Amino acid sequence: MRMFIKSLALFLMLMVLSVSLQAQNTYTSKQALEVFKNKDYKQAQEAYEYLLIKYDREPKYNYYYGICLLQNNQDIGQAVKRLKYAALKGVSRDAYYYLGRAYQLNYEFDEAIKQYDRFLKYASASDIRNDKAEMYRTQCEVGKGLSSKVYSLEVNKRDTLIKADLLNYYNPVDDAGKIMTNSDFFEAGVDPNGILYLTERGDEVYFTLVDENNGQRDLYKMEKLLDGWGESTALDALNSEADEMYPYLMIDGKTLFFSSNREGGLGGYDIYKSTFDSESKSFNSPVNLGIPFNSPKDDFFFVTDEFNSKGWFASNRETSDSLIMVYQIKWDDSVVKSLVTDMNEVKDVASLSLSELADGDKSFGTNGGRSKAVKKKDSFRFMVADTIVYNELSHFNSDEAKRYFQEGQKLLLQKDSLSLLMRGQRDRYARTSSDTERAMLVNDILSLEKQVYGLDGKVEQSLNNARYTEITRIKELIRQGRYIAPSQVKIKKDKEAELEDLLIPSEYTFYTDEEFEHQLSELEEMYSKLFNAEDVEQLKKADSLYIWGHILNLESSKLLESASSQPAQVVPIVSSPFKRRDSIEEQESVVDDLMIKSKELKHTALKVYHSSLDKKYELYRKKINELVAAKPTVDFTFIEEPQSAANTYFRQANELMNPLLGYDAAKYEKAGALKRSGVQEQEGALFVYLDSSVSESSAKEPEVGVVKGKSQKTYQELQNNDVLTAKVVEKSLPEHEFRIQIGVFRNTPNPDALSKIPATTSANIPGKDLVKYFSGSYSTYAAATKDLAKIRGAGFSGAFIVVFKEGKQINLTNELKK
Repeated sequence: MRMFIKSLALFLMLMVLSVSLQAQNTYTSKQALEVFKNKDYKQAQEAYEYLLIKYDREPKYNYYYGICLLQNNQDIGQAVKRLKYAALKGVSRDAYYYLGRAYQLNYEFDEAIKQYDRFLKYASASDIRNDKAEMYRTQCEVGKGLSSKVYSLEVNKRDTLIKADLLNYYNPVDDAGKIMTNSDFFEAGVDPNGILYLTERGDEVYFTLVDENNGQRDLYKMEKLLDGWGESTALDALNSEADEMYPYLMIDGKTLFFSSNREGGLGGYDIYKSTFDSESKSFNSPVNLGIPFNSPKDDFFFVTDEFNSKGWFASNRETSDSLIMVYQIKWDDSVVKSLVTDMNEVKDVASLSLSELADGDKSFGTNGGRSKAVKKKDSFRFMVADTIVYNELSHFNSDEAKRYFQEGQKLLLQKDSLSLLMRGQRDRYARTSSDTERAMLVNDILSLEKQVYGLDGKVEQSLNNARYTEITRIKELIRQGRYIAPSQVKIKKDKEAELEDLLIPSEYTFYTDEEFEHQLSELEEMYSKLFNAEDVEQLKKADSLYIWGHILNLESSKLLESASSQPAQVVPIVSSPFKRRDSIEEQESVVDDLMIKSKELKHTALKVYHSSLDKKYELYRKKINELVAAKPTVDFTFIEEPQSAANTYFRQANELMNPLLGYDAAKYEKAGALKRSGVQEQEGALFVYLDSSVSESSAKEPEVGVVKGKSQKTYQELQNNDVLTAKVVEKSLPEHEFRIQIGVFRNTPNPDALSKIPATTSANIPGKDLVKYFSGSYSTYAAATKDLAKIRGAGFSGAFIVVFKEGKQINLTNELKK
């Protein structure tokens, strides 16, 4: 009985667990916004993640989600992507502020400066974020300067912890001195939780005192005398109007590290280094350690153990405000700064990923996960395109591009050397009191500045020439089918390009479309005569998908028209999430919902088109090859030429969609039109084959296709043959005018696309700011059909045939199509 009760209890517990795991929080737009306004950014992030699953292209959802990622300090790269999209869609001018911050945290300082400038241009004088934007912009200018050379650190351990446990994760040997809390050394008069450094001899102590009047923290030193400790001495050469904390002196007795949030840093607390000048008996001006020791967030408490070649420092760049990360690094003479060729290298080193060269003690922090190992830094990193990165000269396909790159590297080294010399002259200028020496140094500095800044343009030009030349060569190799990507090439798989999980919205599942009925009946007849049952099933499924794509495209246009017919609404600009403003929208408008649905249907339609056409192309190609192979003595030019044309169309389409060249939505849509043209070529060839005597199961020599080497009729002649074209004899219907509707537009369509199609006409939609555009004028449906593929190939993939009678558009019936 007791066993039964235990089993029952276990069963019930598992049932409850199962239900809880299956339960998923769902949110409406209004609920998500309310959570966001309450500054619960963790729950708000969850809410907008839920909404974005269904409406990934909704600008406001991207905007709020990006801000949540920033506030939660998670996936800054994703925050950049989301906020950039929101800014491009004009959600709010405030997006510039948050996008600037996202770029800054992602070490893209030039882009961050642009966004801060845009924000400051439009922000009101009373906006409380103006001062922050100015401060962040200044930090980005510093970041640009510190990004020219960076340290490449080998990270042995990464531990996530609460700040109170900080000292438990530092373990330098006693010979390196001692680090401890103030309460372990001082009885009173100092912050008991502050951290100090006691030299290995125990005769000097470095610590922080807090000014009771303004709360400012400064560095102090105290020496041990024969009869006790002397007076506290402020390190005035190191202290500023900001806070200085966490002093640590290396065993050389001269090099001091400390942390400060003074102006001129990357942001938050930065780690600085200063050396003691034995002549002046004071420390020299501190130098910012730069990247990756420092980041736009807080970085502090650098400690070294030179006996074991180790070092430690802490940061909150990867954590929330309540946690910090302690990094244990390799610290010896091999840790030096190296030149940077592109900003992606800065991102890589600043990520401080666990080195694969670290020992077996890969530490687990309170985050419960092992840090990801990364390879040791490459000799260089050159970004050819968004998805192509080289780190060896052997990766270049073009010798000319390689020469441009090497030239740029030489110029970069020259610039770096001159920059170091210029900084040295500036330091001399700051220290000297001689007017004569100052005058000489000014001339030297101006000359060096001219050389350094003159090299900037030359370096950029050389590297741009290398990129352009290499990309041109890659495109050439791709066209020849000879391109082999090196292992460093990263191919992005954009969600827009994925064709899996095709979903037809449930409200349209019983929708019927008469326009394709006649065409489908002819196709099914051809399928039954040429294909086996399995292939017929696949072809019918592809046809169904294609029709759905067309239907959804039309529905998308209808929803767009409906959205334009709604009463105009004033949409307030979304403002700061850090204070309540009435301008934040309380709920989604009807127009927003219609626009979202329209974009969703358009996106689905495009995926459906490609899935359908790819399937039909492969089955048709296979069948045509089988037909040609089955009768090797017959000249099948009349079906081989269309297949060759189809291959060309699909090759062009695949070049447009090549992931190596980046994703482009317009090109992706044009690729669909090219594929449709290719499939139409194949279908035409198969219909001609069926109407020719070659398809008859007769032992006699065919009349149309003849033995190779003898005279034969061409594909065009077969199409013009009265017998073969009897089905499409144009029936004169002078009272009807057929046109091809290319779409409904708010603005004039692309002029380049219009120049590639027959002359256009237009008609305003009454009561709406929308215009229907039509191409061509035909007396028969069949004549219009001949230009349909061309028009779709020009970029109007949703084009379809319509009919007018006495100047008014009427329904296109099957009778009118004959």
